[in-house]
Amino acid sequence: MKWKPIKFLALGIVVTSALSACSAAPEESAEPQTAETETIQEQQDKPTESNTDTKTEDTESSKETSEPVEGQPPTVTEASTTIIKALQAEDMETIASWASQEGVRFSPFANIDPENDLVFKPDEISGLLKDTTKYVWRSTPGNEESIEMTYADYHQKYVYNKDFIHDGENAVNAMIGEDAHLGNLHEVYPEANHDFVEFHVNGTEPDGRDWHTLRLVFEKIGQDHSLVGIVHDQWTP
Repeated sequence: MKWKPIKFLALGIVVTSALSACSAAPEESAEPQTAETETIQEQQDKPTESNTDTKTEDTESSKETSEPVEGQPPTVTEASTTIIKALQAEDMETIASWASQEGVRFSPFANIDPENDLVFKPDEISGLLKDTTKYVWRSTPGNEESIEMTYADYHQKYVYNKDFIHDGENAVNAMIGEDAHLGNLHEVYPEANHDFVEFHVNGTEPDGRDWHTLRLVFEKIGQDHSLVGIVHDQWTP
Protein backbone atom coordinates (compact mmCIF):
# COMPACT_ATOMS: atom_id res chain seq x y z
CA MET A 1 0.00 0.00 0.00
CA LYS A 2 2.93 2.35 0.47
CA TRP A 3 3.74 2.08 -3.32
CA LYS A 4 0.36 3.30 -4.57
CA PRO A 5 1.02 7.02 -4.12
CA ILE A 6 4.24 6.55 -6.04
CA LYS A 7 2.34 4.83 -8.86
CA PHE A 8 -0.20 7.62 -8.98
CA LEU A 9 2.59 10.12 -9.00
CA ALA A 10 4.27 8.35 -11.91
CA LEU A 11 0.98 8.15 -13.76
CA GLY A 12 0.47 11.89 -13.23
CA ILE A 13 3.87 12.64 -14.67
CA VAL A 14 3.12 10.55 -17.76
CA VAL A 15 -0.25 12.27 -18.30
CA THR A 16 1.29 15.72 -17.80
CA SER A 17 4.03 14.92 -20.35
CA ALA A 18 1.44 13.77 -22.87
CA LEU A 19 -0.61 16.91 -22.44
CA SER A 20 2.49 19.06 -22.83
CA ALA A 21 3.34 17.25 -26.09
CA CYS A 22 -0.18 17.87 -27.43
CA SER A 23 -0.13 21.53 -26.56
CA ALA A 24 3.30 21.94 -28.23
CA ALA A 25 2.00 20.65 -31.61
CA PRO A 26 0.11 23.84 -32.58
CA GLU A 27 3.14 25.96 -31.70
CA GLU A 28 5.32 23.94 -34.08
CA SER A 29 2.73 24.22 -36.86
CA ALA A 30 2.52 27.98 -36.28
CA GLU A 31 6.12 28.46 -37.39
CA PRO A 32 5.52 27.35 -41.05
CA GLN A 33 2.42 29.53 -41.15
CA THR A 34 4.50 32.55 -40.16
CA ALA A 35 7.11 31.71 -42.77
CA GLU A 36 4.40 31.29 -45.43
CA THR A 37 2.87 34.66 -44.51
CA GLU A 38 6.21 36.37 -44.88
CA THR A 39 6.71 34.76 -48.31
CA ILE A 40 3.37 36.06 -49.56
CA GLN A 41 4.19 39.51 -48.24
CA GLU A 42 7.49 39.41 -50.08
CA GLN A 43 5.65 38.43 -53.27
CA GLN A 44 3.29 41.37 -52.80
CA ASP A 45 6.20 43.71 -52.26
CA LYS A 46 7.94 42.68 -55.49
CA PRO A 47 5.18 43.83 -57.88
CA THR A 48 4.98 47.09 -55.93
CA GLU A 49 8.68 47.71 -56.43
CA SER A 50 8.33 46.80 -60.10
CA ASN A 51 5.43 49.21 -60.55
CA THR A 52 7.43 51.94 -58.85
CA ASP A 53 10.34 51.32 -61.19
CA THR A 54 8.01 51.38 -64.21
CA LYS A 55 6.43 54.66 -63.09
CA THR A 56 9.87 56.14 -62.53
CA GLU A 57 10.98 55.06 -66.01
CA ASP A 58 7.79 56.49 -67.55
CA THR A 59 8.34 59.79 -65.76
CA GLU A 60 11.94 59.97 -66.90
CA SER A 61 10.86 59.10 -70.43
CA SER A 62 8.23 61.85 -70.38
CA LYS A 63 10.83 64.34 -69.19
CA GLU A 64 13.12 63.31 -72.03
CA THR A 65 10.44 63.72 -74.69
CA SER A 66 9.45 67.13 -73.31
CA GLU A 67 12.98 68.44 -73.73
CA PRO A 68 14.17 69.93 -77.05
CA VAL A 69 15.62 67.40 -79.42
CA GLU A 70 18.92 68.25 -81.03
CA GLY A 71 18.94 68.41 -84.81
CA GLN A 72 15.43 69.80 -85.17
CA PRO A 73 14.99 72.57 -87.81
CA PRO A 74 14.84 76.12 -86.43
CA THR A 75 11.41 77.66 -85.97
CA VAL A 76 10.36 80.59 -88.14
CA THR A 77 11.01 82.90 -85.20
CA GLU A 78 14.54 81.58 -84.76
CA ALA A 79 15.17 81.85 -88.50
CA SER A 80 13.91 85.44 -88.65
CA THR A 81 16.03 86.42 -85.64
CA THR A 82 19.16 85.11 -87.34
CA ILE A 83 18.33 86.88 -90.59
CA ILE A 84 17.38 90.27 -89.09
CA LYS A 85 20.66 90.29 -87.15
CA ALA A 86 22.52 89.45 -90.35
CA LEU A 87 20.77 92.29 -92.18
CA GLN A 88 21.73 94.68 -89.39
CA ALA A 89 25.36 93.52 -89.63
CA GLU A 90 25.26 93.51 -93.45
CA ASP A 91 26.27 89.86 -93.32
CA MET A 92 25.08 88.78 -96.76
CA GLU A 93 26.78 85.38 -96.50
CA THR A 94 24.33 84.43 -93.76
CA ILE A 95 21.40 85.77 -95.80
CA ALA A 96 22.55 83.67 -98.75
CA SER A 97 22.70 80.56 -96.56
CA TRP A 98 19.00 80.98 -95.72
CA ALA A 99 17.94 81.91 -99.24
CA SER A 100 15.75 79.67 -101.35
CA GLN A 101 17.50 78.09 -104.31
CA GLU A 102 14.88 79.84 -106.46
CA GLY A 103 16.05 83.16 -105.06
CA VAL A 104 14.89 85.96 -102.76
CA ARG A 105 12.57 88.69 -104.02
CA PHE A 106 13.30 92.24 -102.84
CA SER A 107 10.25 94.48 -102.78
CA PRO A 108 10.48 98.11 -101.60
CA PHE A 109 6.72 98.31 -100.96
CA ALA A 110 3.92 96.15 -99.54
CA ASN A 111 2.35 95.69 -102.96
CA ILE A 112 4.68 93.12 -104.46
CA ASP A 113 5.31 93.23 -108.20
CA PRO A 114 6.09 89.64 -109.27
CA GLU A 115 6.97 90.86 -112.77
CA ASN A 116 9.37 93.67 -111.88
CA ASP A 117 10.70 93.07 -108.38
CA LEU A 118 14.27 91.86 -108.47
CA VAL A 119 15.06 88.29 -107.43
CA PHE A 120 18.58 87.18 -106.50
CA LYS A 121 19.89 83.62 -106.14
CA PRO A 122 21.99 82.60 -103.11
CA ASP A 123 25.32 82.92 -104.92
CA GLU A 124 24.36 86.42 -106.08
CA ILE A 125 23.17 87.54 -102.64
CA SER A 126 26.50 86.83 -100.96
CA GLY A 127 28.24 89.48 -103.10
CA LEU A 128 25.48 92.08 -103.39
CA LEU A 129 27.02 94.65 -101.05
CA LYS A 130 30.14 94.78 -103.20
CA ASP A 131 28.18 94.86 -106.44
CA THR A 132 28.52 98.31 -108.08
CA THR A 133 25.71 97.68 -110.55
CA LYS A 134 22.83 100.14 -110.35
CA TYR A 135 19.63 98.14 -110.52
CA VAL A 136 16.11 99.45 -111.11
CA TRP A 137 14.23 98.19 -108.09
CA ARG A 138 10.80 99.63 -108.96
CA SER A 139 9.35 103.11 -109.19
CA THR A 140 8.09 105.30 -106.39
CA PRO A 141 4.31 105.60 -106.06
CA GLY A 142 2.88 108.91 -107.16
CA ASN A 143 5.62 110.32 -109.37
CA GLU A 144 6.62 106.93 -110.83
CA GLU A 145 10.27 107.84 -110.53
CA SER A 146 12.54 104.84 -111.00
CA ILE A 147 14.31 103.56 -107.92
CA GLU A 148 17.75 103.07 -109.45
CA MET A 149 20.64 102.35 -107.11
CA THR A 150 23.20 99.78 -106.03
CA TYR A 151 22.16 97.14 -103.56
CA ALA A 152 24.27 98.83 -100.86
CA ASP A 153 22.15 101.98 -101.24
CA TYR A 154 18.95 99.97 -101.50
CA HIS A 155 19.87 98.13 -98.29
CA GLN A 156 20.22 101.44 -96.44
CA LYS A 157 16.91 102.81 -97.71
CA TYR A 158 14.60 99.83 -98.23
CA VAL A 159 15.94 96.97 -96.14
CA TYR A 160 17.53 97.76 -92.76
CA ASN A 161 16.77 101.48 -92.82
CA LYS A 162 15.57 101.48 -89.18
CA ASP A 163 16.84 99.78 -86.08
CA PHE A 164 14.21 97.05 -86.24
CA ILE A 165 15.93 94.99 -83.57
CA HIS A 166 16.14 97.59 -80.78
CA ASP A 167 13.42 100.09 -81.69
CA GLY A 168 10.80 97.79 -83.17
CA GLU A 169 8.34 95.04 -82.45
CA ASN A 170 7.89 91.79 -84.31
CA ALA A 171 5.17 89.21 -84.88
CA VAL A 172 4.69 85.99 -86.83
CA ASN A 173 2.00 86.01 -89.53
CA ALA A 174 0.46 89.22 -88.17
CA MET A 175 0.61 92.95 -88.81
CA ILE A 176 1.66 95.31 -86.05
CA GLY A 177 1.43 98.83 -87.41
CA GLU A 178 -2.00 100.45 -87.52
CA ASP A 179 -1.31 102.11 -90.87
CA ALA A 180 0.57 99.17 -92.36
CA HIS A 181 -1.10 96.79 -94.79
CA LEU A 182 -0.20 93.42 -96.25
CA GLY A 183 -0.88 94.46 -99.83
CA ASN A 184 -0.90 91.36 -102.01
CA LEU A 185 1.47 89.34 -99.82
CA HIS A 186 -0.83 86.34 -99.49
CA GLU A 187 -1.60 86.33 -103.21
CA VAL A 188 2.07 86.04 -104.10
CA TYR A 189 2.97 83.87 -101.11
CA PRO A 190 -0.06 81.71 -100.14
CA GLU A 191 -0.56 81.13 -96.43
CA ALA A 192 -0.80 77.37 -96.92
CA ASN A 193 2.93 77.03 -97.53
CA HIS A 194 4.40 80.36 -96.40
CA ASP A 195 5.07 82.21 -93.16
CA PHE A 196 6.12 85.79 -92.67
CA VAL A 197 7.65 87.65 -89.74
CA GLU A 198 6.93 91.36 -89.47
CA PHE A 199 9.33 93.85 -87.88
CA HIS A 200 7.76 97.25 -87.28
CA VAL A 201 9.04 100.59 -86.01
CA ASN A 202 6.43 103.19 -85.08
CA GLY A 203 6.70 106.74 -86.34
CA THR A 204 8.09 109.50 -84.15
CA GLU A 205 6.65 112.49 -85.99
CA PRO A 206 3.36 114.07 -84.76
CA ASP A 207 1.40 112.50 -87.62
CA GLY A 208 3.16 109.14 -87.12
CA ARG A 209 3.66 108.70 -90.83
CA ASP A 210 7.36 108.00 -90.57
CA TRP A 211 6.75 104.36 -89.58
CA HIS A 212 8.60 101.51 -91.31
CA THR A 213 7.97 97.80 -91.65
CA LEU A 214 10.12 94.96 -92.87
CA ARG A 215 8.65 91.53 -93.63
CA LEU A 216 10.73 88.39 -94.00
CA VAL A 217 8.82 85.82 -96.02
CA PHE A 218 9.58 82.11 -95.72
CA GLU A 219 8.56 79.09 -97.72
CA LYS A 220 7.64 76.17 -95.46
CA ILE A 221 9.49 73.02 -96.45
CA GLY A 222 8.30 70.36 -94.03
CA GLN A 223 9.43 71.71 -90.65
CA ASP A 224 12.14 73.82 -92.25
CA HIS A 225 11.96 77.38 -93.60
CA SER A 226 13.62 78.97 -96.62
CA LEU A 227 13.82 82.74 -97.18
CA VAL A 228 11.97 83.77 -100.36
CA GLY A 229 11.14 87.45 -99.84
CA ILE A 230 12.28 90.65 -98.12
CA VAL A 231 9.41 93.11 -98.31
CA HIS A 232 9.72 96.68 -97.09
CA ASP A 233 6.74 98.92 -96.34
CA GLN A 234 6.36 102.57 -95.36
CA TRP A 235 3.87 105.40 -95.67
CA THR A 236 3.62 106.66 -99.23
CA PRO A 237 1.66 109.71 -100.44
